[in-house]
Amino acid sequence: MQESPSPASILAPMPEAVTSFGAVSHDGWLYVMGGHKGERHEYSAPMVSGAFHRLKLSEGTTWETLPAAEPAQGMPLAAHGHYVYRIGGMAARNSPGEKSDLHSKDLVARFDSRKGVWEPMPPMPEPRSSHDAVVLGDTLYVGGGWTLAGSSGKGVWRDALLALNLAVSSPKWEAIPQPFRRRALAMTGTGGRLYCLGGIDSEGSTSSEVDIYEVTTGKWSKGPELPPGPMKGFGCSAIAQGGIIYFSGMKGDVCRLEADGSGWTVVGKLAHARFFHRLVPAGTRHLVAAGGEDSEGKRRDLEVFIPAGLQEVAIGGGR
Repeated sequence: MQESPSPASILAPMPEAVTSFGAVSHDGWLYVMGGHKGERHEYSAPMVSGAFHRLKLSEGTTWETLPAAEPAQGMPLAAHGHYVYRIGGMAARNSPGEKSDLHSKDLVARFDSRKGVWEPMPPMPEPRSSHDAVVLGDTLYVGGGWTLAGSSGKGVWRDALLALNLAVSSPKWEAIPQPFRRRALAMTGTGGRLYCLGGIDSEGSTSSEVDIYEVTTGKWSKGPELPPGPMKGFGCSAIAQGGIIYFSGMKGDVCRLEADGSGWTVVGKLAHARFFHRLVPAGTRHLVAAGGEDSEGKRRDLEVFIPAGLQEVAIGGGR
């Protein structure tokens, strides 16, 4: 198998300082879209981004501006083939200083990286935001989240995992019962398993829970709880690289799920701990922590690092 190029050791900062944005690495590019530009818990239409950019990870110097689209925050990105998918999200309709008027979206669209255009996809069965999404095999899965229709603090919590087969000409969404109701969670997948990590539940409690869905059997099980940390798994991020699951939360530790699923091991620490960020794989050994927020405010920087245990075989780039 051909080795994927390693990323540059230093990557240019994100074009916007945002939280709750979408990001995915695909075919050597890092794509970022949308997000919240304002102060924490302050929402207005101008503070929701619709900007769309990408950065070639092997060079890392210049962000390319791509066609912007309908603004949204709490919206994930996912990739399959030569397409990048955006799924749902939320946008404010109020002007600055007015009472928050927040609305989740059922919008799903894909960006054709060859043609440089957006194409519509079947909308979700209901609007959803503060969820996450991942492609496993040829299927796009969407988990967690809620539906907002006006108020910033009251929403309909979603209790179904959604699945869309991207390999058929006329895909239709399938709803799968989900044994939890959480938002601001992280979702990833590998080896026929989907992992739903952390978040905040419908009672307002931050969560360390890990729920695992077996796509072949349709059964749910519990994984080991996330390591202790402030806010637990609220606003965390998780990805799979080389069959390994990695997690990053507000504490700044990067943790690896052990191969036997028994627990978590710290394999790195971010120079700048953050949450509501995105952790993405780069090449075959490097990880990138993008954007998010810390105690000082929103961050634009991208941290490149190699998890412990992989450093002795790493090539090029990185730290």
